[in-house]
Amino acid sequence: MNIACYLSDPPKGFETYKSMIVGLNTCRLAHSLRENPGTKVSVSEQDIREVLLFGDAADDPTKYSREKVMEVFVKMSYEGAVPPPTIKKLLHPYWRFLAHIYLVCISGNKSGLDKLTLKQTSALVSVVEGGKHNYSKSVFDDMLVNVKTLNEKYWYKFPRFIQMILEKKYPKLPVTVKTYDVKMMNHLVFTWINQKSRDNVGIKYQNKRNLEMFGIFSDFSKRDNV
Repeated sequence: MNIACYLSDPPKGFETYKSMIVGLNTCRLAHSLRENPGTKVSVSEQDIREVLLFGDAADDPTKYSREKVMEVFVKMSYEGAVPPPTIKKLLHPYWRFLAHIYLVCISGNKSGLDKLTLKQTSALVSVVEGGKHNYSKSVFDDMLVNVKTLNEKYWYKFPRFIQMILEKKYPKLPVTVKTYDVKMMNHLVFTWINQKSRDNVGIKYQNKRNLEMFGIFSDFSKRDNV
């Protein structure tokens, strides 16, 4: 098995073995018994903030009020009820694309990319309008939930983020296997956005309002000095 040996004080009731522990700690085998090349690693909210460059702060909110979210989502031509949940399919395709990007690339969703929580819609509002939002905490909280619910079927979320953090924080960490097969979104995402969802069959965007581009996504053709 080749595991590292226990060479600390014996527990209560096993005091007789104290001399054995002392002997093992001083014998010629001590180094080979004691040393463990494994490096303890940790990931914190601040690590996420520093590596992923979200530009947020620890005291920024992770959720806005439902009224605030709905105010912005109405401008995004959302045709559903006051969130949550927010049905992605009821957003104008232009804004649906943004929601899809967030769910696939930033959120901790393992599956279920058709609905957004209040925290996720708040994040989108922040992206569009530039308001304060603690993305780092949102990601970290999802990581913690995942760790507590690991099973044989599901493994860690955020493999890309985890690898980025490890490479930044532990540059000398030995890599024994390729830990993450980098996948990148391609142009087909624009066609996927219009595919029918099995979970929302019968739900259809009615296109009741004209598209309004606003915030950082305002129409480039109308910007000055572009």
